[in-house]
Amino acid sequence: MKIFTFHKKNRSIVFVFVLMVSIAIIVVIANIESMLQARVNHSNAMQVVTKGVAEPLIPTSSPDFFIEYRLERDKIRSERSDLLRESIKSAKNDDSRNQAQDTVLKMIGEKQKEAEMESLIKSRGFADALVFIRENSVNVVIKTTSLSHEEVIQVADVITRVSGVKAENISISAKP
Repeated sequence: MKIFTFHKKNRSIVFVFVLMVSIAIIVVIANIESMLQARVNHSNAMQVVTKGVAEPLIPTSSPDFFIEYRLERDKIRSERSDLLRESIKSAKNDDSRNQAQDTVLKMIGEKQKEAEMESLIKSRGFADALVFIRENSVNVVIKTTSLSHEEVIQVADVITRVSGVKAENISISAKP
């Protein structure tokens, strides 16, 4: 019986560890997104955020923000996915297993929607775009120096059609 108790403790410890690491990854993702959003006016349906002119030009040899962010986002998602898969394997009951599987499916769906929206935005003539889906909102960062009102409306239309999020819950930013 002591061996069974020992294994039970190990499972609990592994589950708590997986849970803590998952929470840490979620906090890291939230911090990255908050750094990207310079300022958002929640009273305005869509606000375009641009960097000031006094900002120094980025040399062409420096790493691209959009590429680096995608790599970091993929790395975090991969780590989170691995933790969830481990959680699925070691789940004690069907509820835990189903919850972890639902989370994995949700992550996959968000990733597909983000990729689709980024591609559609780029097809509108923009050099690059990053899309971040949250529960009831979407944040977009577009690689451009500025956005016209018409461009903001075009981007918001793409986001609304693909994600189903209302225009007032979409934040669109420009980043050169």
